Amino acid sequence: MGTREKARQFLETSKSHEHYSTTVEYILAYFIAKAEKEGNDRFVADLKKAREEYHEDFQHAIEVTETVTAETFSDEELDDLIVLHSNPAIEKSRALAADIVNEILEKYLEMSK
Repeated sequence: MGTREKARQFLETSKSHEHYSTTVEYILAYFIAKAEKEGNDRFVADLKKAREEYHEDFQHAIEVTETVTAETFSDEELDDLIVLHSNPAIEKSRALAADIVNEILEKYLEMSK
């Protein structure tokens, strides 16, 4: 079991929360566009409301993520993960992950027209 401080350091180095947030934004945008296309106004309204309100829940999720990460990995393992996520190729992969998901969702939405 690791410490929350080391877990927080890993999550900050890997920018996990930033990437998760961006991915959630893209996924919500996809489902909003799909619901608009289908004329499902109620679902559009619900999703837009969720997009505006999830930030508060996301802050709570950050705390939970830190706790679970600390319970899952030892400090030594977290140090290894910090080194791994400091690799430029991994940093690039993580930085582009949400954009890749967004591009996939956009292409899928286009194909379903």
